[in-house]
Amino acid sequence: MSNDKTVKLLLIEDDEDDYTLALDYLNEMLEFDFEITWLSDFDEIIHTLEQTTFDLCLLDHHLGAYTGLSVLKAAKEMGNSTSFIMLTGLADEVLDKQALELGAEDFLVKSEINSVRFIRAIRYALSRKELTNERLERLRVEADNRAKDRFLAHLSHELRTPLTSIMGYTDLLLSRKELDNIKPELTIINNNSLHLLNLLNDVLDLSKIKANTLSLSKEWLSLNSFLVDLQSLFQMAARKKNLCFSITARGPLPDKIYNDTTRMRQVLTNFIYNAIKFTDEGSIKVELELKHTQLHVYIKDTGIGIPPENLKRIFKPFEQVQNTTTKTNEGAGLGLAISSALIELLGGGLTVESALGQGSLFSFYVDILNEHTSPSEIQLVPLNLRQAPSEVEQMPLPQLGGHVLVVEDIPEIRFLISDLIEKTGVTVTAVNNGKQAVDTLSLNQHIDLAFMDLHMPQMDGHEAIVAIRKQGIEIPVVALTAAAQKGNKETLKALGFNDCLTKPIDVAKLNATLTYHLGSQNQDEHSETFKKSHNSSAKRILLVEDDNDARELMTLLLSSLDANVCSAHNIESSLNVYADQAPFDLVLLDLTLPDGSGFDAVTKIQALNPHQDIVIVSGSDPDPQKLATANIDKVLLKPVSLPDLQALIESL
Repeated sequence: MSNDKTVKLLLIEDDEDDYTLALDYLNEMLEFDFEITWLSDFDEIIHTLEQTTFDLCLLDHHLGAYTGLSVLKAAKEMGNSTSFIMLTGLADEVLDKQALELGAEDFLVKSEINSVRFIRAIRYALSRKELTNERLERLRVEADNRAKDRFLAHLSHELRTPLTSIMGYTDLLLSRKELDNIKPELTIINNNSLHLLNLLNDVLDLSKIKANTLSLSKEWLSLNSFLVDLQSLFQMAARKKNLCFSITARGPLPDKIYNDTTRMRQVLTNFIYNAIKFTDEGSIKVELELKHTQLHVYIKDTGIGIPPENLKRIFKPFEQVQNTTTKTNEGAGLGLAISSALIELLGGGLTVESALGQGSLFSFYVDILNEHTSPSEIQLVPLNLRQAPSEVEQMPLPQLGGHVLVVEDIPEIRFLISDLIEKTGVTVTAVNNGKQAVDTLSLNQHIDLAFMDLHMPQMDGHEAIVAIRKQGIEIPVVALTAAAQKGNKETLKALGFNDCLTKPIDVAKLNATLTYHLGSQNQDEHSETFKKSHNSSAKRILLVEDDNDARELMTLLLSSLDANVCSAHNIESSLNVYADQAPFDLVLLDLTLPDGSGFDAVTKIQALNPHQDIVIVSGSDPDPQKLATANIDKVLLKPVSLPDLQALIESL
């Protein structure tokens, strides 16, 4: 229906007296406002029903050469959802049955038009129409939600995979001392990548909260260490704005609390980050207090404040109060909405006090005990934030051995590549062109790997690789090219190159290539050498990842942790590697692969070894039911960091 009382009604009647009579009784139904369309010509009726759906149609059975049944049949075939009530001069059980079978809501004799039955039939038909519309709308919303969930899961995977490479390689570059002069720029890249990741996480969390699928993982955590990390995180951010930042306690605090560490950190980070963002001078103070079995937290700032009329809005998704107070801050407007919902899930409550220009006070509480712990068991200690937070381990350069030939005609690039390679401990011989490369490799059988430019005088890289392979020289040769066109790598491999790097040279990819060819001796093509040379005390890991950049990065990260890594890009190749080089201490398995789901690979690997330790790597949270069925209890969510992998290897 158009609104609560308006009803679009089609009256199909070829007798004007019957039309006038029906119109009189319809007008007596004051609870409805009927918008009536009167038609009697069959072709015009069919054309109108093709163009319009009505709330109700009163349909006369006799229409000249046609019948009302013909109209019902046509409406049914065209999928028109109008509700029909058939009207006829005499009662007829056969006609009644036929009308109902063709979708009519009711069948009335015209003499009943002036009766209560006529009014009741209209009311029931409209009620059923409304219920049907509500059901269809509910189904549509449910379908939209399922489509949205599928889209968010796909979006998560597609965004997390490139973020893995962006953040991982930036971390690697930040760890290199020779790049100190560009670390401010690298830090900007890293910070913006983290911001993008946080926005992605916020959107996904909000979706889970709305769908009631967000689960908590509660554990005992050291409150003091937790607060030390928070202080370290935000002191620098506050200092950049010349703000005072402090964390204090109103008395002793529990040594440990039972809660979800990740979600607690997320809530406090959102509140403190907002306080710093909207404060230009003064201070941000975080105070904690124990009340019975609840931890109360207060975050007070001297910032711009919030107008009273906007206090309720700030906890709604995508609402930003700065639209009415300042245009200088950015964000998706999700942080406070998510924090509010998380605090409820954590068993607590939230309040806010604020006035425009006078700062804000956010306060919340959470439960700190599980059902098996009594308040008398809580050990209280004074807050001590002087201890140094644990430092993030800097990843070292790969330490390799071997002899590499660099073939490059431009002196500056030749020197740069040689210098980068030598820093890994590798011996380098450099030549100017392809002819010198062929001659050097013909005389020196102790070179383990070559990097060769494609465009050089005398003999270019294409000619040189053909000449090298004709002599039976099988060492790995990596092409250096400024061209990154699709299919270029396949063409180079057909000529005899093993791999290619695109200019300008990505230092992390160069190190990954060195590690792949020299650290593990090219596991896919030289497995026997790998088996003889690998460190027997190191963990052996099979990495299955279809994204080339992510696979190279994770190989480099795992190798830096003294792991021996074999890699594969799909299920078929992973099974071949597994059959050839097992046993493995661990299989790291991407969930989305070109030839099937990671769960398919789990089934096939477990068929070869039921006790194999397998960890799923995914861009979105896998289905818990599928994890349970596959007997998988470990998941790494992309982007995967060095600390993630280190903790994983240490747990083996």
